[in-house]
Amino acid sequence: MWLLNTTTLDLESFSDNDLPPYAILSHTWGPPSEEVTFVEMQGPRERLARKEGFVKINDFCRLASQRGYKYGWVDTCCIDKRNSADLSEAINSMYRYYYESGECLVYLSDTIPLDDWRDPLIDWGDLSNAELADALGSCRWFTRGWTLQELVAPTVRSFFDVEWRPIMNRHLLVVLSAITGIGDACLLFRDNVHKVSISERMSWASRRQTTRSEDVAYSLMGIFNICMPVLYGEGGKKAFRRLQKEIMRVSFDQSLFVWKEALPSSGFLASSPAAFENSPKLGLWAPRNLAPFYMTNVGLSVRLNVVEILPKDRVWIPENILRMYDASDEEVKVHLAIIGCDVLNSDNEWVVLALYVQPVPGGSFVINGKISKAYRRVACDTWTAVPKGVLFQRSGPSRSVDVLILEDEHFELVRRASREHDERSWDRLGRS
Repeated sequence: MWLLNTTTLDLESFSDNDLPPYAILSHTWGPPSEEVTFVEMQGPRERLARKEGFVKINDFCRLASQRGYKYGWVDTCCIDKRNSADLSEAINSMYRYYYESGECLVYLSDTIPLDDWRDPLIDWGDLSNAELADALGSCRWFTRGWTLQELVAPTVRSFFDVEWRPIMNRHLLVVLSAITGIGDACLLFRDNVHKVSISERMSWASRRQTTRSEDVAYSLMGIFNICMPVLYGEGGKKAFRRLQKEIMRVSFDQSLFVWKEALPSSGFLASSPAAFENSPKLGLWAPRNLAPFYMTNVGLSVRLNVVEILPKDRVWIPENILRMYDASDEEVKVHLAIIGCDVLNSDNEWVVLALYVQPVPGGSFVINGKISKAYRRVACDTWTAVPKGVLFQRSGPSRSVDVLILEDEHFELVRRASREHDERSWDRLGRS
């Protein structure tokens, strides 16, 4: 790990077993031409002096030194991005870098100087809750993908305005929670992050953006305690899909499947964190009630309670689902797929949550030695909090079965294979 000497601004290399205490900078990048790279930091300093990025590094090191840190870390100049292996290692280690830092100095470079809009004798501590929210709410730092982990991972966070004056206010925690959607418990105690449902953690990133599309996924690896290869060029959707697969390898949490997108059909994996923006309040089922689920080459293998919709269910089934349900005989009927988590309904009661699936004609596979049906998700912009008691004797872990949930590309493959099989069968019958 490369660290900056906060006195000399020289880069020094340390092994993981020999790291000194260090401060770490959280910030938003300016124009790339103004940021200082690893190579530039090791060259002559004269030509760097006018760069905004160098001024920022110098101010950070000065402040870190004043706070007792001999070393500091800045992402612009402490990663050798010429080496793909070093870059991948740094990205996979980023959450740990912030977690193990002594203090994270958060520099909000686009705050409006207090002198421009308040009595110069009044400081940040004098602002009301509403005034503080107005002053910080538009800061770009709260919209970037990488700064999410930089907010929740460190032991100590200290915020600074454009002039490097400390933002200290008794309302700060409340305002941070309101801006980011992250609960007080996670902002106060960082180890609570991994106790929060996957759906809720995804919702924290739902409005954040990154310069490179793949970083939408890569910036979340630490939030979900996973590592995976960094493959720039694969595209954001593929990277996020890989992230979800890696999450499934280490978690039983089916809230991963509770998202909404304006798609007529899909599998159970979302295309981006934006699909989790309106994540509901969820309670997770105990692991003993859940079977392993994993992605296969023909779809998601998962044990679910798939429930047929009965006429008496019409009073609570959404209209768009009923239109599909009432379609002509050629259409496949819609079923309820009960997800392994409860949702808090409008009456403040915990009830089961259902997505909507259709059986795939001709789609049956052998899972765990048994013939299992295949489904695909439909009406992907809908999930339903099932009214209490309406599925009595129709739902429950004992009624779950192994099924395959097909992605759209898998669905088309299965349908084509089924048609070809039927055509060959008819051809053989005709010859006989």
